[in-house]
Amino acid sequence: MLEESSSEVTSSSALGLPPAMVMSPESLASPEYGGLELWGYDDGMTYNTAQSLLGNTCTMQQQQQSQPLPSMPLPMPPTTPKSENESISSGREELSPASSINGCSTDGEARRQKKGPAPRQQEELCLVCGDRASGYHYNALTCEGCKGFFRRSVTKNAVYICKFGHACEMDMYMRRKCQECRLKKCLAVGMRPECVVPENQCAIKRKEKKAQREKDKLPVSTTTVDDHMPSIMQCDPPPPEAARILECLQHEVVPRFLSDKLLEQNRLKHVPPLTPNQQYLIARLVWYQDGYEQPSEEDLKRITQTWQQTDEDDEETDTPFRQITEMTILTVQLIVEFAKGLPGFSKISQPDQITLLKACSSEVMMLRVARRYDVASDSVLFANNQAYTRDNYRKAGMAYVIEDLLHFCRCMYSMTMDNVHYALLTAVVIFSDRPGLEQPQLVEEIQRYYLNTLRMYILNQTSGSPRTSVLYGKILAILSELRTLGTQNSNMCISLKLKNRKLPPFLEEIWDVADVSTTQAAPVTDAAAL
Repeated sequence: MLEESSSEVTSSSALGLPPAMVMSPESLASPEYGGLELWGYDDGMTYNTAQSLLGNTCTMQQQQQSQPLPSMPLPMPPTTPKSENESISSGREELSPASSINGCSTDGEARRQKKGPAPRQQEELCLVCGDRASGYHYNALTCEGCKGFFRRSVTKNAVYICKFGHACEMDMYMRRKCQECRLKKCLAVGMRPECVVPENQCAIKRKEKKAQREKDKLPVSTTTVDDHMPSIMQCDPPPPEAARILECLQHEVVPRFLSDKLLEQNRLKHVPPLTPNQQYLIARLVWYQDGYEQPSEEDLKRITQTWQQTDEDDEETDTPFRQITEMTILTVQLIVEFAKGLPGFSKISQPDQITLLKACSSEVMMLRVARRYDVASDSVLFANNQAYTRDNYRKAGMAYVIEDLLHFCRCMYSMTMDNVHYALLTAVVIFSDRPGLEQPQLVEEIQRYYLNTLRMYILNQTSGSPRTSVLYGKILAILSELRTLGTQNSNMCISLKLKNRKLPPFLEEIWDVADVSTTQAAPVTDAAAL
């Protein structure tokens, strides 16, 4: 009958068939052998399994009719005892090729015969210790044990000492006893140290494979980082010159704060990167922040000349008060210009724009004061690089807020925030919910996009570590502190009005101090230690 491989013969014998049993198609289809496999022809004239062991008799009979099998005895192993090597060789020689049927070769077999007989595979031994070889490793035929021993010896620069005379004959026993002679034998048979991959590269590859396996195990998430910038975030295109600058900054601002090494760590940890829209938003905010952070040289020169002309006529307390208020006017004007350039600001109504600017100006001003804080002198550096200490604020009648303000500055200094943090946080403060808004949902949606960008930036900055939530929470806690400082600033302005320290009309208008009556301000006057 059919001549199959030795593995198939063994499986047939395991089913309990007698050695000389002849199997006919009728006998195969009988219920007695209904659990046997039925063999059929495939397109390549080779036998394949046509039915599993659980197939029923009816299916087997139908297949038998469609693919008739010749009645031939199954090949059985020889009964004459032979040595192990002779048995293996004999079994291979007696079996006919898998593609032959009754000794007749197919066209494919004829083509293979023209190329000559395939070399007989023989078991090869390790050239170092004589164990079973697994292949060529580091330029020599060795076993897995000698391969690992050679790799560890090279990567660790190991130095071994022989205890048996430095001439041990290496075999499977001595390889564990003498490492020096084993390493010498490795080098003698041709193993090359330069073929060993350094351990650091192996560690990187293992880490990448582990990360890939963990990624494959993760379920496919239905929530992904939205790269779509809402239509409300679209803003008027900047002038051509500014557009070219922004195009360059988009590829420079983020790498300035996120190093290549950090981005590579994020890639290995599968931290979602900043989207192109988020990178453009960050670039635009940082650019506007740099442009509207310091007053112009003309403005500084103008107010400096004014101070010099009026210093001789003013009282001691009026000079610091006037200097602080005039610098505050310049700062608030810069804040207004910065807010006008924010994406999303032009999409809200004009009354809401005015409401946001009036409410946020004092809070953003406190945030900018923190950026100008000098920890060495515990003072605030004005735009003209003049340091204002708590004594200067007391002389100006502003002792009501200076202690809390300096404490806030010290806390901000300890957080080591960068320009991106400040720019995004400023935008979040500007688009905060305020009383009297006509479209609070629209303002909240804009703020949510800035918050998400801030969170993604921190996530990339910390490589997704637990520090992400800590830093993000600390930055959000700044919002409540700014609300407190803003309220204190309003109370201070009311107190100054009662002390006949008239604020400039611009500050009275934007901070709604002009309409405050004396009766409303009286309780604040008692609380303010001026």
